[in-house]
Amino acid sequence: MVRGGVRPSLVAALLFAMLIALVPTPYWILAPGNAVDLSEAVTVEGHAPPVDRFYLTDVTVQHPSTLQLLRGLLTGARVVRRDAIVPWGISTSLYDRRLLGAMEESEATAAVVAERAAGFSVADAPTHVVVSEILPGSHAAGILYPDDEVIRIDGMRVSTLPAIRHALAAAPPGAYLSLLIRRNERLLAVRVPTLSRASGPRIGIALERRQDSPTLPVPVRYALGDVGGSSGGLMLALQIYNALRGDRRHHGTTIAGTGTIALDGTVGPIEGTLQKLIAAKRAGARIFLVPRQNFADVAGEGGVRVIPVASFRDALRALAS
Repeated sequence: MVRGGVRPSLVAALLFAMLIALVPTPYWILAPGNAVDLSEAVTVEGHAPPVDRFYLTDVTVQHPSTLQLLRGLLTGARVVRRDAIVPWGISTSLYDRRLLGAMEESEATAAVVAERAAGFSVADAPTHVVVSEILPGSHAAGILYPDDEVIRIDGMRVSTLPAIRHALAAAPPGAYLSLLIRRNERLLAVRVPTLSRASGPRIGIALERRQDSPTLPVPVRYALGDVGGSSGGLMLALQIYNALRGDRRHHGTTIAGTGTIALDGTVGPIEGTLQKLIAAKRAGARIFLVPRQNFADVAGEGGVRVIPVASFRDALRALAS
């Protein structure tokens, strides 16, 4: 018997429990984030913000310890494995850079969609495919570098990611591919050996699509802070469109939402729908716009009117009614 103190076995158990609580897990947490008032974050030159208040909602992504994981489960968070968020073979730092790049592209696309819908003529901006990372084990190390723009593969012009996949599919594993790249404004011809993978031949690099900034008839400026990703495109486009239209028929309704937007106005699915709805409720939103593909995630939620949309025009029609 131990008198006048704590049993050594109890101390060891407590220390072990504390250690386990601090150890990172293989899971990530998607938790409710912020609702960003776009009247303060988007400036449309020469136009006042719309009367209705549009909010972009986001999620916070955290790599939790066991203790943080348990806490997250009690606050409306969603627990997923890392590879459900970060693609296999992509580092976390590259993933963060991709989120920022996706937001910049989303901002540009939203402005183009909104200004075209408001009656302005906006030309398409050129797109490029660039190397974002050399993956471990790649034979391209020392041949290709991040920010190299891939222009041709074996003589085939490639300006989109599907075009590169098509070019790779035509190459036998272990073959050398002839690439024409642009590096620091210089055109270079290089040869890169492919790797054999179950999914087909690969070069062993991560690629991303980049688009030049469009020339807008009405300049738009953003001040969104550290918000990343492409899921705010729909709400950015609505903010810009309604500022351009100067529509005063509405009455200051608080409208939140989420959804990617393509140049043709298509609204695409996102992750963390429920967590974004929670953020919208906290901001006092009366309406929550959601991609049609994600409607089932929040169809039974109360406290706010949830409207599924498949396109920018769908959103405009829903708000007009």
